[in-house]
Amino acid sequence: MAQLQMMRDQATGNPVMANPYPEVKGSQYWTEFDQGSIIFSERDTAEEVVIAFNAFNHTLEYRDGRELMAYSPGRINGFILNAKSAPQFFRSGYNIPGVGTNRFVELLVDGEYTLVNHKYKKMIDDPGATYGSQRAKAFSNVEDLYVFKDGEAFLWKTRKKAMVEFFGDEVYKSINELSNTYNLDLKEKTDIRRLIMLLNADR
Repeated sequence: MAQLQMMRDQATGNPVMANPYPEVKGSQYWTEFDQGSIIFSERDTAEEVVIAFNAFNHTLEYRDGRELMAYSPGRINGFILNAKSAPQFFRSGYNIPGVGTNRFVELLVDGEYTLVNHKYKKMIDDPGATYGSQRAKAFSNVEDLYVFKDGEAFLWKTRKKAMVEFFGDEVYKSINELSNTYNLDLKEKTDIRRLIMLLNADR
């Protein structure tokens, strides 16, 4: 009860239509509704709330009785999806190039080098649609990894020129040494995450 009160005190989210895209194949949600947590501030967190991340509208949706409500980035600090099984921690406030701060991103590594995963959905022509049904649409998942340092953002690319520009020669050398030592594939998310953790530990 206190949690519900806290959610109301924090200014409730906006009401949401149950299924605004009936014609579109797939789901606008990154994962389906599950128990999670909503982080309002460093002090206030609502736990065991049924939530889902709408990766098309970039909002966090939650169930309030029979109603669906949504929080946009800026209204809350973040949330934790699948809190019990495989927690994914999302935060707002990171300045994604060409997009701005009005996004929730998954925080993979926090430190001198911070690694985030910008997950979102696009509406595309349905590749599985039969010939002639040109209007068929589908949701498509997109993930972009960004490294942040001192407020600067780097869209993860393995091209030497781009990496040297962002990391500098010394750190680029360390990246090569670490990836050779630990046999890291710098196109694999889990290995990139490990690399950034190793870089932070090295500093």
